[in-house]
Amino acid sequence: MSSDDTKQRNGQADGQVSASTGGREQMIIFTVGEQRYCIPILSIKEIREFEDPTYLPHCPPYVEGAINIRGNIVTVVNLANYLDTAPQPDNERRVVVIIEDGGQRATCGLLVDSVIGITEIALDEIQPISVDGGAAELSGLVSIGECVIRILRLDAVLGRLLGDDAITAAAG
Repeated sequence: MSSDDTKQRNGQADGQVSASTGGREQMIIFTVGEQRYCIPILSIKEIREFEDPTYLPHCPPYVEGAINIRGNIVTVVNLANYLDTAPQPDNERRVVVIIEDGGQRATCGLLVDSVIGITEIALDEIQPISVDGGAAELSGLVSIGECVIRILRLDAVLGRLLGDDAITAAAG
């Protein structure tokens, strides 16, 4: 599913996604193992079926390898390994969420177990969490129905994966 498909499913085919309206932000919810996470929808370039990436030697264990997306080489990170969570075994619904920088260029792909959907979260409903508890990758928690969703801090994750200089360039 590309970001254009996502926009059309939200009734915004004109290319203008209102990610944050009136203190609300659209987020995509996905699973990693038995846990649910979300990230802002505007940080996603596309969602692709998992394909075996090309092996990259001397990389951390959470790097699956690299894939070629229309001439752009993208590193694929296994988010379960990165977050030290057991992935769902024999899962055929795994997808790669391609994250983009501010210049509309893919920066990396996050391998997740499944995408659940898109939701709009009221920013004032986000509960902060302590970084001291080892949750530097999370910016907060939010309850949706009976589920507690972890909000992934992409800047922290990408900063560790790509280096802080790449994140500064992406934000500018």
